[in-house]
Amino acid sequence: MNKHLFTNVHEFYTSLYAAIAQATSSIHMAYYAFDDGHWAQQFGHLLAQKAANGVTVHLLIDEAGLYLDNARNGWRNQRLLAQLAGSGVQVTLFRPNGRRLSQLNRLHCKFCTIDNRIAFMGGSNIGDHYTGWRDSNLRLEGNLGDGLVQLHRYLRQFGGGAPSSTQPAELELGGVPLLLTLPGHRQDIRRALLDLILSAKTAVYLRSWYFLPDEEIMHALLSQAENGVKIHILFSHHTRVPLIDVANRRLCRELTHSGAFIYRYTEGYMHAKEAWNDQNDILFGSANIDLWALRTNFECCLHLNDPQLANRLTRALNADTEHCIGYDRSLPIPLPVAP
Repeated sequence: MNKHLFTNVHEFYTSLYAAIAQATSSIHMAYYAFDDGHWAQQFGHLLAQKAANGVTVHLLIDEAGLYLDNARNGWRNQRLLAQLAGSGVQVTLFRPNGRRLSQLNRLHCKFCTIDNRIAFMGGSNIGDHYTGWRDSNLRLEGNLGDGLVQLHRYLRQFGGGAPSSTQPAELELGGVPLLLTLPGHRQDIRRALLDLILSAKTAVYLRSWYFLPDEEIMHALLSQAENGVKIHILFSHHTRVPLIDVANRRLCRELTHSGAFIYRYTEGYMHAKEAWNDQNDILFGSANIDLWALRTNFECCLHLNDPQLANRLTRALNADTEHCIGYDRSLPIPLPVAP
């Protein structure tokens, strides 16, 4: 399976557009937001064209995301999706309903799979403002199987009516495990993140939009730092929830006192979600390191072991520390490059 990492959202959108244009059988997209503007219009026209040409096109969007991601565009977003539905695109709005669910359980997955041979996963939704953010997305190409299609089918149940209690079985994407957060049912991503932290021998690298770990994850990080494992954590200095930007400062003080290296990204918003360690174990997808992503939202991440991708992620982290405030330090600390 071929993999390509995008750290520039414009380049990601360009590649996604080109891949959708090549679709011959099916397109399945799931995003928190589809925000009316240049890129949403471009993708919308293309999806309508593919549907008219006989390609099965499924577009799943979180209903709250239509209004909360960019409040000024709420009604325009709804109108755009209605136009797409009228053109043959099978549009579903995600509305959490069922046992143990509430309006807090939002669809936060971000993926597109095309003909079961090309897939995109990462941090970016569809919207012009994302092109000004630092984010990470991954293109995968090969014999991918139908893991993301199965996940899409399961998530579409929450578009109305009573969802089935049947959860997707263990899913894969081209042989790579696809981990999920399903509120009240599964915390695959959280368990894998704990394993990734605790199995590290020399280094752990975390990148997140929000950083507000629960007590168990926090204890794992502190324990590893105190045992001499180099903990490197980079997150956005400012997010859309200022309360979190303040709340994580106490955690950062605890971590730096234990020897961890904390970097607050100041070159605009940093929206990527990645974790990896010196064993080349990688979590990559939609989940931040916070209670919502690991327990409350619907999330999906790839669980890879890939030395080359770990190397690229480490190099990108190294480069981004130049745009960071090193917490309680005058300069960012150089990071080792994964072997």
